[in-house]
Amino acid sequence: MRLALFGTLCARGRGGTVVASTENRSALDDLRWLGIEADEMGTAVDARHAHEVGQELVAANKAYPCFCSVAELREMTVNAVPFPEPVLYDHRCRKLSLTDRAALERMGRKARIRVIVPEEPREVEGIEAARPRADFAIIEQDGSPTPLFSAVLSARDAQATDLLVDADRAHELAHWLVVADALGWTLPRLRVFTPWLTPDGVPIGQKPDGLTISELRARGFHPRAILATAARAGWDPGDATTLAEMGAAFDLDAVAVASPTLDMQAMLSRNGDTLRALDRGELLAAMSDHLERKGFPFSSRDPAWQARFVDAVAKEMTTLSDAEGWAVLLLTSTADYDREVARVLRATETQELITEFEKAMDKVENNGEDARSWRVVLADFRRDATAPGRALATMRMVLTGQREGPGLPPILALLGVDGCRQRLEKARRYAAG
Repeated sequence: MRLALFGTLCARGRGGTVVASTENRSALDDLRWLGIEADEMGTAVDARHAHEVGQELVAANKAYPCFCSVAELREMTVNAVPFPEPVLYDHRCRKLSLTDRAALERMGRKARIRVIVPEEPREVEGIEAARPRADFAIIEQDGSPTPLFSAVLSARDAQATDLLVDADRAHELAHWLVVADALGWTLPRLRVFTPWLTPDGVPIGQKPDGLTISELRARGFHPRAILATAARAGWDPGDATTLAEMGAAFDLDAVAVASPTLDMQAMLSRNGDTLRALDRGELLAAMSDHLERKGFPFSSRDPAWQARFVDAVAKEMTTLSDAEGWAVLLLTSTADYDREVARVLRATETQELITEFEKAMDKVENNGEDARSWRVVLADFRRDATAPGRALATMRMVLTGQREGPGLPPILALLGVDGCRQRLEKARRYAAG
């Protein structure tokens, strides 16, 4: 997410184009939900084009065909860092003559193309990356480009001006430089992004729960809060809040080099502020999307009911997941009873309270859609009940199946008179059975 965000801001600020890879569609969907959307989709490097480039490097004596079999490669020294290959190639095919190559081809041997690593390969200026120790393949035996070669060709053909690299892949850059030098292409400006850290200094990727976009979305975070927190982790966007505003203010050189801290508590607080700042339409759309993804039939309710649900839930909401507790109570056909609640329902005192509550409901106004009307009814019910001390707690269990939760007046207002009567009848039948 960090590379996608700052890469997009860099392009937006310079009037550039964001080209997305098609390798991971789910990641693109997550980024699109955040509002980070590519201007166009990149196409995979054409294998024929890559093979032609590889042959040009062979003709220029910057690469050579390698006819070694898998078994032969296994006999070579294991690469301690298995990139870009699991073994350190011993260069035996570099010494083959044209006659030898032709003979092997007539025998039906398929060849890789390996780029020649100079004895003293150049270092990537300003970036620590282990030097390549052996020639490595850029074209596989089936004619397809290796991921590294494909990535270099894609960047070159796209005329990239800046390359933002995750620190976990910085070791690849020295190999990139070997290929770029062989192609006669000057690498664009490189910027390595170190990982986000938690406040206690642990890289985010090492946390067991992770912080992927899909996980944050599932936990009920709003995209604006995620973007605002992510942008502020290592860069100061000032008063900018939207991608357009951030892009106009973005300066790649102003992004901190050291690993920035991504504070989840700060994101949680910002998320609550963001949700409370949304107008009802925006909040309703965000809540509907979240609840539907969690399997609740929120969109099946009429718009007026949805609006009342949002108004009831929004007051103390920190994440959209806070709405799930309400949805469990209201977007299921009936209440579920655990063993303890079932025991309470079977008590004679509870059945008496149910009868008394049914009578009190006759005073509900506006079809039971107003929480204020229910507050009056509940106050009268508790005052007149045969067991006033546990009257409200018992009715909560009868109507919701839970011993605690959101306030009863807004819950009853969303259930409505008919919904309440249905649940009271279920409790009565349950006790009788």
